Amino acid sequence: MMQVLTNPGLLWFLAGVVLLITELFAPTLVLMFFGFGAWIAAAVYLAFGISLAYQLAVFAASSLILLALFRKRLKPLFKGYTTSRQKPGQDLEDFLGKEAIVIEAIEPGRPGKIEYNGVSWTAEGETAIPAGTHVRITGRSGLKLIVAPR
Repeated sequence: MMQVLTNPGLLWFLAGVVLLITELFAPTLVLMFFGFGAWIAAAVYLAFGISLAYQLAVFAASSLILLALFRKRLKPLFKGYTTSRQKPGQDLEDFLGKEAIVIEAIEPGRPGKIEYNGVSWTAEGETAIPAGTHVRITGRSGLKLIVAPR
């Protein structure tokens, strides 16, 4: 068992797994490339049996090259896209009168959620409005939108 834990190829592989899992909890889109760099170092070690200094050089070089080549290209895929980004000069008041759909029921005195332009907003209304109902945005109170059934 101890011999397995001293195998540099296995240690590089496990380091790559840890870095990829860490990327899931800290989505910076940086750790992922260091995880792949660790896997490349493991593969090169297993193929050629290189020394620790060369392993570290392969890890650093491959991680930085992957980061430089692919981070900018992959970032939009992981960042997502929302259609409700405000354009310059556009105010929240411009949304008044627009239609949205209730995704979490709204009760008097208890806010719910609506979806407007693909984004979830907290909303309140004067009457009970069940999920799935189409509503019209009639105002706002801070960051909450005021809605009424169509």
